[in-house]
Amino acid sequence: TLTPAGELLKRTATAMRHEEKLLREQMAKAEEQSMSLAFGVTKSVNEGFMKPRIPGFLRKYAGGRIHFTVDNTSQLLEEINRMNLDFAIVEGNFDKEVYDYIVLSKERFIPVCAPDYPFRKKIRFLEDLFCETLIVREQGSGSREIFHNILGSRNETFESFSAVMEIGDIGITKELLKAGNGIAFMYEMAVKQELEEGSLKEIGLRDFDVCHEFALVWLKTKQFSSYYEKLAEELVKCDEEP
Repeated sequence: TLTPAGELLKRTATAMRHEEKLLREQMAKAEEQSMSLAFGVTKSVNEGFMKPRIPGFLRKYAGGRIHFTVDNTSQLLEEINRMNLDFAIVEGNFDKEVYDYIVLSKERFIPVCAPDYPFRKKIRFLEDLFCETLIVREQGSGSREIFHNILGSRNETFESFSAVMEIGDIGITKELLKAGNGIAFMYEMAVKQELEEGSLKEIGLRDFDVCHEFALVWLKTKQFSSYYEKLAEELVKCDEEP
């Protein structure tokens, strides 16, 4: 088992390797060679924040080699640690001693269901939903961890609900919700279209008002913070472009 000093050495050595990789790529770019870009986003981010931005953002790097992946927060952070990804955009929690980050947006985290969902009782507070079936994401998901922590702060768990379905695909989750198979807690922007068209609705709760940050994260590095700041600016601007 690594000692605290060993953990520090490991983090520092990994960050140094990552800086070297970026330095080589920047030098290659300066010599007019194509630069590679490897990044990932979580499933929730891909459903909302990234969808309108992906085409414009990738066009900026059309001359280079691009690797883009979608996975849960836990897996993306592991891929960054292995240097398979340069950065990731996540909504889940991460160790700020290990990663630098830039907050891209703050998004509402809301309970949703079918518009005609047959609740078993009048719904006013979070605990009123405990008699319903909860649909949650898979282990390693950022949104799962966030909701787990919210419940924990109230001395509750997923088992507080009458039944729990674990679904790793957001699209399938939406279809189950539309069919009245349960309720779920999701980011508002991930179900924006469904809320606007009326196929899903937000469940109004008096004691639940949660927002969470979406952040661009990378291994701590002193030399390339400005590089990631520029990427973050480009991501935000891409939504403004036609």
